[in-house]
Amino acid sequence: MNYKEEIYKKGYLIINNVFTEEEINIFKNEILEYIKNNNVIIDSSGITIPDFIKNNNLIKTTSIKNNKIILNILDKIFGKNKYRFCSHNDIGINRIVGWHKDKLNNKYSKYETINIWDKYNDEKHEIVKILIYLQDHSNNNNGLKLVPGSHLEQKINKNGWIQLKPKIGDVIIFDQRITHSGLNKQVKETRILVSFGFGKNNIFTDNFERGTIQRQNDQNKTLI
Repeated sequence: MNYKEEIYKKGYLIINNVFTEEEINIFKNEILEYIKNNNVIIDSSGITIPDFIKNNNLIKTTSIKNNKIILNILDKIFGKNKYRFCSHNDIGINRIVGWHKDKLNNKYSKYETINIWDKYNDEKHEIVKILIYLQDHSNNNNGLKLVPGSHLEQKINKNGWIQLKPKIGDVIIFDQRITHSGLNKQVKETRILVSFGFGKNNIFTDNFERGTIQRQNDQNKTLI
């Protein structure tokens, strides 16, 4: 598979069997133990743990960021040593999320000095999100919904959306500008999503990273 071409044309990839079921259960148990004993952001939309990689109690889950299979695919998408982890990382538990594109919004939009659908000095926006679901979605519709190719247009339009059904251990990689959605109503079972952002070394990633750091810092201030 030409990963770079797939991301450019469709806007997403599903990489099968990156983690074993045993590894996924280790991540899941660590997170569930963490929320029992620590403050987290809780609202009607579920639970959020922003910027969790700085937390020493989530070391096993943080190790996902350095997984060799994921990094090898990112090397093929961006070119080796031409990209970086761009600070975006969070854990969501039973979170309700409508149709959207991942970009800087509200007061953080000021960091987006260049439209992310424009070019600048022959560079373009190349930021992807890595998603790992810690439960099986092969037989239900509680995983990610997205619109293939929608990362190439600024408007949010859900026409032509598809339902992804990742299995335990699969990893989804998508251009964060793609139109996508999570759950639209709560489910009985615990549903955990771990995500990381990586971007090509250019001004678009610089801007997104600055805004993301500020947003995550603001979120964590609410826990103090």
